[in-house]
Amino acid sequence: MASSLSSLGLGSDGALSYDVIDQLRAVDEKAQVTPIENKITANENKLSDLSILTTLTATFKSSTSSLSDELTYLKRESSVTGDSVNVVASSGTAIQDFSIDVKNLATRDIYQSESFASSSSTFANSSDTLTFEIDGQSYSIDIDASTTISELKDKINDSTDGKITASLLNVGGDEPYRLIIKSTDTGADNAISISSLNGNELDLGFANHTYSAAEPTGTYDGSVNGDDTLTFNINGTDYNVTVSNGQSINDLVTTIQNDANLSKLLKAEVVDGKLTLESSDDSMTISSTHGSDAVFGLDNLTTTQDNHIQTAANATFDFNGVTISRDTNSIEDLIVGVTINLNTTGQSNVKITQKTSDISENLQSFVSSYNELMSNLNETIKYDTDTKNSGTFQGVSEIITMKADINRQLLSVDAKGRALSDFGIKLNESGMLEFDEDVFNAKLSEDASQIEEFFRGKTTFNPTVVYGSSVSSGAIDITSGNFTINGKNIIASLNGTASENALALKNAINSADIDGVQAYLDSTGSYVYLKSNSGDDIEITGDSGILNSIGFKSGTTRGSTETSIGIFSDFNDLLNGLIDGTNSTLGLLETRLENEKDSLSTERTATIQNLDDKYQIMANRFAAYDSIIGKLNTQFNTLSMMIEQSYSN
Repeated sequence: MASSLSSLGLGSDGALSYDVIDQLRAVDEKAQVTPIENKITANENKLSDLSILTTLTATFKSSTSSLSDELTYLKRESSVTGDSVNVVASSGTAIQDFSIDVKNLATRDIYQSESFASSSSTFANSSDTLTFEIDGQSYSIDIDASTTISELKDKINDSTDGKITASLLNVGGDEPYRLIIKSTDTGADNAISISSLNGNELDLGFANHTYSAAEPTGTYDGSVNGDDTLTFNINGTDYNVTVSNGQSINDLVTTIQNDANLSKLLKAEVVDGKLTLESSDDSMTISSTHGSDAVFGLDNLTTTQDNHIQTAANATFDFNGVTISRDTNSIEDLIVGVTINLNTTGQSNVKITQKTSDISENLQSFVSSYNELMSNLNETIKYDTDTKNSGTFQGVSEIITMKADINRQLLSVDAKGRALSDFGIKLNESGMLEFDEDVFNAKLSEDASQIEEFFRGKTTFNPTVVYGSSVSSGAIDITSGNFTINGKNIIASLNGTASENALALKNAINSADIDGVQAYLDSTGSYVYLKSNSGDDIEITGDSGILNSIGFKSGTTRGSTETSIGIFSDFNDLLNGLIDGTNSTLGLLETRLENEKDSLSTERTATIQNLDDKYQIMANRFAAYDSIIGKLNTQFNTLSMMIEQSYSN
């Protein structure tokens, strides 16, 4: 014990030293402080173990939450026999089977241009306006003789609202660059039409149909009939050119190129000694008055369109035998909650079923988390009679009750006599859970609906029925506001026998399309009654006289439901009470332990302070006594010396 009285014990020859004080204090600390510190250690162990139990209970609860959640049972999966489609079904989709036979896929419109030497090559002979039409929209792009194919690419991408995509492709060779344009979306409505004011689209070759003539027989002989008229019918309009005596196919090319109108619609050249024409018209016809078409080989044309490499088209397929057409290969509007992706032509059979693998995985998680929780919980409440050692929470009622409540719920039986063991979950000899997936799958195959009913619970809607009385005969004019059901006006003009009026009234009610409510005739056909199978209320308002004549009266008939609570819904509520919030069982226990921890800490501090004060006082007294004893010893020693000297003398 430190003190400024460092000489304590000198006067009393060590009888009143600090060693004596320290020995006395050690006895007091063992009797007063050590028990408090032991309680603090026990408290800290309880808080630590409680934290572990709370975490394990939360993990356990996550599995019961999933098994009591409606979404777990609404999940769907699809299986497809065949390669033509893949199918994605969202939660809640109706369980069903269907077949689909894909006839052809939806495609984009794709064009390639003629070949160019570089990306900076130009193509136009003059200023012009190119027009691109797609999906009912028209886009105009101004160009001139200096516009490059790269610049045109950018203009198309910037000017067509994303409906048309343009790119440059290096295909190799001496003139490797081609301008590729394609519709962004598939479907026949996305076909691209290309035109211009001055025919410069022909130089690009996008939409050109190539007409290859046969071998010419020579030059035109006009010695008999004189000049000939050669007629080109393009897009429904005739364009005439004059063929003079002695002209060849080369002369005809020159004539076409020099014709201000025709040159905008027709591109002509001689290839390998034969005439080749290019036009945007896929059904151009050529005729002549005196046979020059035959001389030039134009009476025997072959047609190709190499630059239109894919044509926009709708997808067509048979769905359960019914032919369907869509402008996309991703079909989302055929079945609610189902996306059908068309991959290739051919037939596929599709099954949409409940996704049960998640339920099985959640059950396995339930078993695992229960076993881990119980293993830890058992350790905290055990008592060893041989060693007399006890667990952290041995004798703590909250933890003992927690285990009992969980096991009571685990072994509970519902109103139909069903227990978890019927679904493959049972306790083994060591008190741990086991999951037999084969038993669960057998129960699933037997009746999948009972799984959700037992695990989660079920709400049954009782029919809501409003019975009318006899409908009057004769004229009954029901106008707006005279008769409403759940806010919907019933409009009818009745003028017949009682049974005729009842039938007409029933039809008028059903025609009003009241959500969930249907009207029926009784077996005699004399009155109408209303029925809702969804548990909804049925409210009738209107004119009392009109209502009386048709057998109804104002009022509301309340709907009702019956709800059964599933075992995991009950489990979830139980576990919520254990860990959810500060007022939960474990939350309150934690608060109590924290308060106890604070109290013990305060008690320990006060006890140590009391001992400090006690032994400081003792040290002060020992110092005083030691001083007195020292003085007395000095006086005694002096007297003793005087006596000894007197004897000596």
